[in-house]
Formats: sequence, structure tokens, C-alpha cells
Amino acid sequence: MSASPADRDLGPGARVGPYVVEEELGRGAATTVVRARGPGGREVAVKVLDPDPDPVLRQRFARESSVARSLDHPYLVPVLDHGLHHGREYLVTPFATDGTLAARLERAPLETDELVDVVRRLGGAIDVLHRAGVLHRDVKPANVLMGPSGAALTDFGVARGLEHTVLTRVGSLVGTADYLAPEAIRGEEIGPPADVYGLGCLAFACTTGTPPFAGRRSVLSVCRAHLTEVPPNPRALRPSLREPLAAALLTALAKEPADRPGTGTAYALLLRAAARGA
Repeated sequence: MSASPADRDLGPGARVGPYVVEEELGRGAATTVVRARGPGGREVAVKVLDPDPDPVLRQRFARESSVARSLDHPYLVPVLDHGLHHGREYLVTPFATDGTLAARLERAPLETDELVDVVRRLGGAIDVLHRAGVLHRDVKPANVLMGPSGAALTDFGVARGLEHTVLTRVGSLVGTADYLAPEAIRGEEIGPPADVYGLGCLAFACTTGTPPFAGRRSVLSVCRAHLTEVPPNPRALRPSLREPLAAALLTALAKEPADRPGTGTAYALLLRAAARGA
């Protein structure tokens, strides 16, 4: 099958604004991400919106750019630039030299010190978002970039303000099933505890190599498990894990929002204390 004009437009050597494409990194529901060189030779990642995307996806893309540009924090991936390329919107972020946390977990689960550091950084990141009145709503390893300075949270395409309209279609879920809080599945109004739940699922995956309810036959069965099943003990998947840390990991996976740690940082502190035997 021959490449479409849009595909050829983003091939190696093509220009997106002042950025020269080097290779394609991946594709999302309505975007293509490429590695490119900017003015001065800086290596960056450029996310380009597909031609004529679904209006909801276009709104999400605009929101990602808006949220990221409005916040400045070392644990949140910044948007360096944005613009139009042949009528297609694009945004530019630093290139993650070590890829995503999801790619890192494909090699092996994290050791305890790595886990504590990743959750500390991501817990701080979601707290910054929450203080700014923004929910991320899709905290997962694929949305965490790894670099020399550590982990940073990215992809605010489904983020929304605490008082903003939900950008979704009637009857659809926003987020990724493996990391979705029970109240979101029930269609209830969600708040910061939903992101803490996602962080708990991420921490479980970092520790065991898999999110708590993975391996089900369908998205529906994963959602049902979030609603009704007790999360497995992480030690069943990683017997070397100490019991205090296994128990602390599960605190963010409480079915009821009020039963979870109050903030991402509070959850990170629980893990750190458990890891140190406190």
C-alpha cells in the first residue's frame, strides 16, 4: 500500500514549521509523533494532528497544548512550541531520550528505589495539575516520559478543568481501562481521587509488570473488575516484595474515592515509608 500524502508529508527530511523530521515515533487516535531537529540542532518530539480529525479529538489536542503551556513544573513535560503545518496543528515537546515508562516496563519491573522515585515525581505532577484545577484522567506508563532527570507526566489530551465540560462522546469512557477509576466507569462526576487511583494502578504495574486487572478477555471485564474485584496482592506476582510495601501499594486502589490517599504526594510518602520499613 502506498503512503498517503499526509504520511509522505511527515517522512524523514520533511519540515514541520522550523523542525526537520528524522523518524516517526508512533501514532495515536488522530496524531502522528515524529522525532525532529529544531533550530540550533535541538532534538525534539513533534506531535502532528491528522487531517480532518474528529471534532472531539481536535478539541482534545487543543486542550493538551493549552494545559501544558499554562503550567511550568519539572515533573510535567512542557510544550516548547506549537503552530500549523499545511493546515494541521502541531505541538513540540522535549525528546525523551529514554522513551516512555511503558517501554521501560517491557524490559523488567522497577526496583523499589526506582518505584518510589517515579511515584514521587508523578504524585507531585498530578498535585500540580489538581492545584491548577485540572484533572489528567489518563495516568498510565505510556504517558510518562523518561529522561536523564527522571520521569515526567505528559499527554493532557483528555485532561479537563474541574469545572469544565467533558470532551467525550455520549456513552463513551475517557481514559484507559486498565487505569480507570471505578467512579469514572460508573459515569459519576470525578475529582482528584480518580488520578490517584490511576497512579495506584501505575505503581502496581511498575512493581509487578502488569496493571492490577490485566489479562481479562475484554475491556468490559476489566471495567467490571475495577468495580467489583479486590485487587490481587502484588506479592502474588512478585514474591520478593515486602508485605508493608505491597499493602501501601494497594491503598490507592480503594473502590471509594474517600478511602484513597488524599493526594499523589501523600501516596508517594506512604510508599516511601513502607519501603524504608517505617
